Amino acid sequence: MPENCTLNDLDDVSAAEDETLHGVYALLASTMRYPDPAFCNDTLFAALDSLLVSLDWQTELKAFRQWREESVDPLDELRTEYTRLFINSAPRTTVHPYASVYLDGDKCLQGRTTERTRDFYRQRGYDITRTTEPADHISIELDFLAALAGEGRHADQELFLRTLFRPWFQRFQEKVIQEARHPFFKVSLQLIDFFTKEEQ
Repeated sequence: MPENCTLNDLDDVSAAEDETLHGVYALLASTMRYPDPAFCNDTLFAALDSLLVSLDWQTELKAFRQWREESVDPLDELRTEYTRLFINSAPRTTVHPYASVYLDGDKCLQGRTTERTRDFYRQRGYDITRTTEPADHISIELDFLAALAGEGRHADQELFLRTLFRPWFQRFQEKVIQEARHPFFKVSLQLIDFFTKEEQ
């Protein structure tokens, strides 16, 4: 242990890191929900901007800021793109934000993975309320990770990421990056990838 560094100091650092990660996961969960003015607003955009600045992602920051400067109605733009990507992209294939589509082999919603994910939440004292989305929607998974980070439950975070998040996220991310026309969603997926990688 370094000189002048106590266990209490290390605990304080760890708690601060947990709180930061809690905030990052919660922020990223918001970017994966259908855009609503209650959370999809200048506060969210400023938080994303600050996160990109802190990571020194200059290319992504430039694209994000250019969109914000040129956008006339950002909420309407994001709703249109969210709908096209995740709800109805006919005649092209919709990019489904549900783990079961990628992991269960039959490309069906509400599959075995949905149940496994819900069970994982419940076994750790959480349940889903106030949403019609299945348990394996990416925004709910990120909300769950935010809750675990806020409580400093590192082993549960890593187990969830290893068994239920990382096995499907890369395929989902690749599809979104390929289909997205809007920097907001491209940047969001890059940030999610960065903060959920094993080495992070």
